[in-house]
Amino acid sequence: MTASAVAAAVHSWPLRFDVSAAVPFPGATVGGWVCAPAHLDRDAPVIVFACLAGGGCSTGYWDAVADDVPDASMARYVATRRCVVVALDHLGIGRSSPIDDIYRVTPTIAAAAQDHALGRAITELRNGTLAEGMPAVPDVVPIGVGHSMGGMILGVQQARHRTFDAVVVLGHGGDGMPEALTAEEAAIDVEQPLVAIETDVAACARLRFAPNTTVERRGSRAGSFLLADVPDGLRRAFEAQRVPLLYSSGLVSMIPGATDDAKRAIDVPVFLAFGDHDLSSDYFGNMARYCSSRDVTLFVLPDAAHCHNHAVTRTLLWDRLVAWARGVSQISRRATSSP
Repeated sequence: MTASAVAAAVHSWPLRFDVSAAVPFPGATVGGWVCAPAHLDRDAPVIVFACLAGGGCSTGYWDAVADDVPDASMARYVATRRCVVVALDHLGIGRSSPIDDIYRVTPTIAAAAQDHALGRAITELRNGTLAEGMPAVPDVVPIGVGHSMGGMILGVQQARHRTFDAVVVLGHGGDGMPEALTAEEAAIDVEQPLVAIETDVAACARLRFAPNTTVERRGSRAGSFLLADVPDGLRRAFEAQRVPLLYSSGLVSMIPGATDDAKRAIDVPVFLAFGDHDLSSDYFGNMARYCSSRDVTLFVLPDAAHCHNHAVTRTLLWDRLVAWARGVSQISRRATSSP
């Protein structure tokens, strides 16, 4: 579909939510946008993908702008297939309000902010008050989508708050990056609940990511963010959406097993995807971490590195994701209507 045709088929609106009731930061807000088809069917279930970006990325990861590349934007692509996309920047970065001490935005804090805001977004979509010009959509199927660090935060959010009917985890595995950790980071006891280790993680993050750090940043396993065949327009789009890292949350993503307790608690359908040149290749080991879900799907995107939305094969993932979400929606509705 051409860029002009996509523009005519979908609309987008900015969003902002006060999350100060859910996090220890007075006046804190998260900002982002909603992208939806120009015409929504109010009489059928509507899939809403709530998207959480990875480390160093903003909501722009889900809405790449590259005039010379067809189907650059995941959000607009799936919106033309009758889905709604809501994307909010993590607290402290991008369109969300800054935080004086960004190291305090740990995974449980980031998850609480997203849950509070996305819960309101879903409620307002149902009521027809989310954005001017958007109709009320009573039958919503909320599905969380998280990439990389965003996938880790999504898992914590679902385990603690049960925001979604299903979750999509892209490029995040519980195996972490042990080869890149310092001895102090590797010694953090992940058998404790996540909230119990977040203070230690934040202290380590302050050392690792300080401007004049003495921490040796060792290389990680084979894998990359973008393969060599990614078009220049998509490379520029990727760089244009970059934001500062949520340091404490980013470090948690690197520590093996740090959020396994959250993964074990997730009991809704899970779609787990990696690129075939991703930062992790332990596909089945990571799949097994979701042991409470009775519906776990694994998909490995060919010819893709870590940033799947910019791979030349990206639409294969998006088509697969939409088809899976529709299947989940049908199963969920059938279970709900059973006597």
